[in-house]
Amino acid sequence: MRKIEFGSKTYQVAEKWSELTPEQYIQLIMCPRLKADGSYETLDNEAAACRAWLGMSPKVWVKLELAHWQWGQLRQQFNWLFTTRPEGKPPINSFAHKGVNYHLPADAYGDTSAVELSFANMAYLEFANPEEPTPDALDRLIAILCRPRRADFKKFRNSAEWNGDLREPFNESRMVDRAKDLAGLDLSMKLVVLDYFERMNNQFLESYGELFGADKQPRYGDGRGWIMILKNVAKDGHFGDFDKVCQTPAHLLFATMLDDLLDAQDREEEALKNQPK
Repeated sequence: MRKIEFGSKTYQVAEKWSELTPEQYIQLIMCPRLKADGSYETLDNEAAACRAWLGMSPKVWVKLELAHWQWGQLRQQFNWLFTTRPEGKPPINSFAHKGVNYHLPADAYGDTSAVELSFANMAYLEFANPEEPTPDALDRLIAILCRPRRADFKKFRNSAEWNGDLREPFNESRMVDRAKDLAGLDLSMKLVVLDYFERMNNQFLESYGELFGADKQPRYGDGRGWIMILKNVAKDGHFGDFDKVCQTPAHLLFATMLDDLLDAQDREEEALKNQPK
């Protein structure tokens, strides 16, 4: 944090995303997405970002007078909002919409099941499809990731099955209904969840990149391959039937798959070494 003075008033301002208040974080989360086409250089976007960053009221902002050189110096101090992205979980654990409190997943998919991960990626691929994007798929993505606290939370937390996830178990039918309600969620809050998912998901895919084969053409362009992965794991039987595979923690499932793949590659390399010349 640093101090900035305007006349007799002093403002404590953030120098990185983790120092923003939850309110500022929500207001400013769009900034990194505005840099791609240079639109963040427009005065309106910069001014709005600067005011939120300073925590200055609209009335005080309107009366603020800055010389050209002062504005230039100020821009340099908040430019990081447009050139960097947050790290880790947002400073928001939950949000309320239409009388329902929705809880965000733990960082790094710490409490996410394999089936949630699969459905989230399918929804994201629909939303981000460069040729035929599906805007309402974003609402489904949020409904998959963000769910109300489970009704039996206290009992579950004290049970042997406690896995650290306070959200109600993922249910596809309930997700579809909630996605319709979440269509009216404030865009800034939607971007908070979207940004969090993208960063977390990219890290996950990098961790298990060898499983996905970046140089291979996916068999299913619409994302169904995620479900096929679970189906094939269920065939192996190590984690049980398909339903049990779906409820397996995502990291446990994919870490095991990656280990099996690396073992197979080691065996293949050893076999090639031992082939007669």
